[in-house]
Amino acid sequence: MWDLTRDHLPLHLTSLACRYGNIYRLNCGNTTMVVLSSSDIIREALVKKWSDFAGRPHSYTGDIVSGGGRSVSLGDYTEEWRTHRRLAHSALQRCVTESLQSVIQEQAVHLRQVLLDYKETPVDLSEDFTVAASNVITTLAFGKAYEKSSVELQRLQGCLNEIVSLWGSPWISALDSFPLLRKLPNPPFSRLLKEVARRDDLIRGHIEEFKTRGSENSITLTASLLKCLEPADTKTKATALTHVHVHMATVDLLIGGTETTAAWLCWAVAFLLHRPEVQNRVYEELCTVLEGRYPQYSDRHRLPYLRAVISEVLRLRPVAPLAVPHKAIRHSSIAGYFIPKNTVIIPNLFGAHHDPTVWKDPFSFRPERFLEGNGASLRSLLPFGGGARLCLGESVAKMELFLFTAYLLRDFQFQTADGSLPDLRGVATVVLKAKPFKVIARPRAE
Repeated sequence: MWDLTRDHLPLHLTSLACRYGNIYRLNCGNTTMVVLSSSDIIREALVKKWSDFAGRPHSYTGDIVSGGGRSVSLGDYTEEWRTHRRLAHSALQRCVTESLQSVIQEQAVHLRQVLLDYKETPVDLSEDFTVAASNVITTLAFGKAYEKSSVELQRLQGCLNEIVSLWGSPWISALDSFPLLRKLPNPPFSRLLKEVARRDDLIRGHIEEFKTRGSENSITLTASLLKCLEPADTKTKATALTHVHVHMATVDLLIGGTETTAAWLCWAVAFLLHRPEVQNRVYEELCTVLEGRYPQYSDRHRLPYLRAVISEVLRLRPVAPLAVPHKAIRHSSIAGYFIPKNTVIIPNLFGAHHDPTVWKDPFSFRPERFLEGNGASLRSLLPFGGGARLCLGESVAKMELFLFTAYLLRDFQFQTADGSLPDLRGVATVVLKAKPFKVIARPRAE
């Protein structure tokens, strides 16, 4: 139990892997967990044997934050879940194909102006990154973007941030393994209940406003999902989705697509401050290849060093470092070890990305490792998980990371505010975030 209360759980579980190996068991109350800390072992479970390990463990607190297990991210592997994920994925891919690049580029240009307005004063950019990432998602979901000062945006992001922070708290996760604790006073849990209720009110309001605007035929995630509420079979009147499914798909997209992208951008800037020569090399590549114009997503294959930087930050700081727990649907095995049905599987992505048998000098920021002709490096990179539970928003995230990073490094050189470099340990809850730091965004000469 105490192993799960450490302040930086991914780092602690990785240290246990150094002692016990890349697959080991933890007992927490009435729950048996198996932690996987190697890319090959994680790939065996999530990809090769996906049908054995596609389940989600039933969780008292998970049910509370997921509408009773009706979210794509936390729902168990059932026929209902498969239908929900298929329809949500289809709706999201339609948005990706028809509008995502222009939406991201619009937010990247807006972010550029925000940074210019700071006039090289030291500033914490985390909130600006959150607004940019959030606006990409709210535009995809509702066809609506917000200014940083918007009270509506601040309420929504404040609520989602609090839920992510609280749900990763050991005071709350303990309730899943020790049911007797649910009878005791628990202020963090009371706050979680309050924030989930507030989240649901806010999302419900967004969806109702979307309907009143007459936007049901727009190219948005909400429009596509609302159409799926119609009976799938006119004879049985069976519905493919319920209003709760639509509601929770929106929540999944907002949390999964905002907190993670914003956290990653903060990490990217933090690591680049530690190695400023990397910024200059990316800038030179952008100038040489693009000849002064802004990038398109189709340019990514012509910008290998920029891609290497993105891959290296994803390796060092996978923003969901322990993914989301899986569950064995049936008796199976991993790496030759028997895994009983209902065992909880923890894919320690952080540990796999710092495995010294795969990555030379694993804790160093060295994008060059992805340019050294070792194809195994990319194969060992699993920032979005894999198999049936592959991150629903992977295609959105990849385009966001590429375009935001390219726009930022084309137009700005990031420098430390007072000569002190940002801390690289971070704060680990559900999302791994950098500790707050200030930076100077110095415009590049045109």
